[in-house]
Amino acid sequence: MTRVFFVADLHGSAVCFRKFINAARIYKADVLLVGGDVAAKTMTPVFPEGTGWIVTSEGETRRASSAEELAKLEASLRDSATLPLRTTPTEWDERLADRAKADRAFEALALDDLRRWLAWAKERLTGVPTRLLIGLGNDELTPMERVIANDDRVELTNLEILRFDPDHEMLTIPYSNPTPWKTHRELSEEELARRIDELAARLEDPARAVFNIHVPPFGTPLDLAPRLQPDLTKTMSPGGETEIVHVGSTAVREALERHHPLLSLHGHIHESRGTTPFGRTLSLNCGSAYTEGTLLGALVDLERDRVRSAVLSSG
Repeated sequence: MTRVFFVADLHGSAVCFRKFINAARIYKADVLLVGGDVAAKTMTPVFPEGTGWIVTSEGETRRASSAEELAKLEASLRDSATLPLRTTPTEWDERLADRAKADRAFEALALDDLRRWLAWAKERLTGVPTRLLIGLGNDELTPMERVIANDDRVELTNLEILRFDPDHEMLTIPYSNPTPWKTHRELSEEELARRIDELAARLEDPARAVFNIHVPPFGTPLDLAPRLQPDLTKTMSPGGETEIVHVGSTAVREALERHHPLLSLHGHIHESRGTTPFGRTLSLNCGSAYTEGTLLGALVDLERDRVRSAVLSSG
């Protein structure tokens, strides 16, 4: 039997990542797997103030008067899933006025943050036989692949066939179908279908395979989300309730119907946490509550020809 602990959509929450790594010992997992969207979505300026520093985040102003206090302040920002940027008000305003400058600053912070996470994971997993597999998602910056690939403790899942054990291979697709947010790594449904089929053709035994595809299949309990207006606000019904629609991928659904893997793992739609049978395939979306610092995951036990158990976890 192989035990896999699967999470997705950490979005820069350092506290969620620490919980994920610590789960290796708690759950006695053979494999730790991140199914995409590791990077934070925002950065927060930390300004000098006299001999100290000041930051305003989520409506709260906090100050640091020493290097030790500044380190704790920045760590708390990372736990809250935002990247601290030491800067001046003038430099910050320049970045706000120049998207390219802002993007360069964000990329540098995101790559440094990922290196920090991987160094911490390496330290915590010393002497632990658990494999650490990390894939990216639609919100990621492509240079993050190089950071992961260059680390000697973690394995990059993106666009590869990896084996959990002699019986189970894993196919990974680290992209989504088009979203209203127009994120970094989106593909048309036609291109998603082509890439899935191209990888599936390399599987030795699709019936025992695991499909690790960031976006869930369309038209299932795993892909329900609020309908958005062009300005990204939620659409409300005449009764004042949020309209909920299916937003997953038709290409992923059709691929599951064609290839019938043993298990399919998904994230992307944070609010659609759950498991559902899809023909002979057990499909699941582990969900995400990263803004609360809560790690949502799925603990899956694989036997040769079946999923012995799949339990959603929260902590």
